Amino acid sequence: MKHFTEPKGKFVLEIPTEWQYKNIAVGYEETSPFSFELYENSVGAFQISCYSEKVKPFKKSVPVQNYDTNNLNFIKKRMDGGGFNIHLWYTTVEDHMFMAKYIYDTSEQDKEEVKAELEKAEMALATLELISPEKRSLALELDRYEKFIASLAASFDLKNRAIENKSILELLIIIANQIDAYLRMAIVMKKQLQEKTNRIDTALLFQGEADTPIYERNIYKQAHDLEIISPDTFNELNRLYTERNKVIHRYIISEFKTIYLYEIVYDYESVCEMVRQALEVVEELQFKEGIGIHGNGRDPNEEPTEQHINMLYSQLNDKHLMKDLFRDIKS
Repeated sequence: MKHFTEPKGKFVLEIPTEWQYKNIAVGYEETSPFSFELYENSVGAFQISCYSEKVKPFKKSVPVQNYDTNNLNFIKKRMDGGGFNIHLWYTTVEDHMFMAKYIYDTSEQDKEEVKAELEKAEMALATLELISPEKRSLALELDRYEKFIASLAASFDLKNRAIENKSILELLIIIANQIDAYLRMAIVMKKQLQEKTNRIDTALLFQGEADTPIYERNIYKQAHDLEIISPDTFNELNRLYTERNKVIHRYIISEFKTIYLYEIVYDYESVCEMVRQALEVVEELQFKEGIGIHGNGRDPNEEPTEQHINMLYSQLNDKHLMKDLFRDIKS
């Protein structure tokens, strides 16, 4: 199972790793209903909606249920017709109403695949929680952290493809992105240690369209000031930043030679490994002190389980949205 967090942190639920969140995949707005279905060989669609009583007045359907609790009580109904079967679940929690549906073609109602998907829908609904307003920022922190890690992992798919295709300029840009990501993560974790908190400052991990950008050189400076990287590494990062800008902005209008790209990429990859090791030091310190992202008792060097791998593959599929980078998920 993997987590789905409503875009404003209003509710969370766990969904099967083999389900794709369709709103983004097909260009719909991220508003109710939120739709999910199998990545491949879909037999139906699961949808869930959440409405505030202030926005859409409703009659309480069951005794009032509380924020931050799962295993909610649902009223179940069927709305079949027009060639489709619809299984309907609805309930109220505090001042919100949830309505969930599983929709499939009537001609496929006896298929085992449909029955299996209905069971998955019930399992997902058992994990549904309406998050209390004071905890929604925490839900968004965890969601943005997970998406950041998935995006970092996805960058290795692009990196490997760039190596296979000998796309040296693409490789240069990806490695620079990875260095930036490692440092951002290290800064967040170092501040957790300093402040002795498990809260995640996502300002460095997520940048929305309206957010003020935090540029690479600012990240280098923060990492240097926090003693995550040495002065030599800091100076090398700034040198490489300047060299990369020559490639991006002055390749055609200068004496820059293509062969220089290979030298820059080699240097970038070398410093990337140094930065990765610096991040590893902070991770291990968190694990040792029991503080922050890695302070939960799970060794950051521990081998991932098949469940973790499946969840990562699902997140990679959601990040790429490309068939040629699709990962099969084991059942």
